[in-house]
Amino acid sequence: MLQLVAYLQTLKQTKLPDGKPAPGFLYKRPAVVGAVEGAVGAPAQDDALGKELYATHGQACHQADGEGLKGTFPALKGSPVVLDDDPSLMVQIIMQGYDGREGFGAMPAVGANANLKPEEIAAIMNHERTSWGNDAKAVTAGEVKRLMDTIKQMPVQ
Repeated sequence: MLQLVAYLQTLKQTKLPDGKPAPGFLYKRPAVVGAVEGAVGAPAQDDALGKELYATHGQACHQADGEGLKGTFPALKGSPVVLDDDPSLMVQIIMQGYDGREGFGAMPAVGANANLKPEEIAAIMNHERTSWGNDAKAVTAGEVKRLMDTIKQMPVQ
């Protein structure tokens, strides 16, 4: 289902035959504002963007409250992966998906499937790392980009 949604989000409106400009896509991606590429220690986004992107790419499975669905999708609230000071595993899961947790459904490669930018992934991660009682340090877009570059070289788990 998530892969179908990711595919549909990539579709573009073809030019109209009368030469009029095509209307904007109904679900435009929000413009990335406030991101400072490579800034160390600065959050990549405000939480509004992270919350919106999480609602689009994670909420259907992990729920609005981050509790997940018992036996189907794991909770992000209190998750050791989300709270880890080293965000590399979290970035890897977002970019490559994960299918190694007994009793839970496989997670698709949401970041890759939706062609998310480092700024967008950082916004989602920061939302997850600071919501539902989670209190992990923020990640930057530059940090996420470096991790994405490293992860491209790694085998899919």
